[in-house]
Amino acid sequence: MMPESETDNCRWKLRPDVVVTVLNDGAVVLDLQSKFFFSANASAWAITEMFEAGATQQEVRDACVRWGAVNGDQQVVDTLIRQLITEGLVKPAPDAAQPVRATALAAWVAPALVKHSEPLQRIMVSAFDPGLPLAE
Repeated sequence: MMPESETDNCRWKLRPDVVVTVLNDGAVVLDLQSKFFFSANASAWAITEMFEAGATQQEVRDACVRWGAVNGDQQVVDTLIRQLITEGLVKPAPDAAQPVRATALAAWVAPALVKHSEPLQRIMVSAFDPGLPLAE
């Protein structure tokens, strides 16, 4: 793990094997490598979405302020970013040069990314998997 000063200046990007399903009030984030999934509220999804193209921690903090975060929210934003890094959902991407697209957020709430306690045991890769029961 990088020292905190290096993680602040690093551009981070979601790993390619992290899959997101967007919901009305957030998203479900699935790590295909570990099989763990996470529930993200709307603010956590907006933050996570910034890492699709690549973002620094400061770019994320600045976007959160535009969305309505106040100084007291910086700690929870930093905690969420550390969680994304610690869980391995994002990786350093120094070559990610795309501009950050921060989508509008309807209403700011404290971001929450909840890791579910049990990993998915089996993920259906193909509808033609012979190990899956047929619909009758």
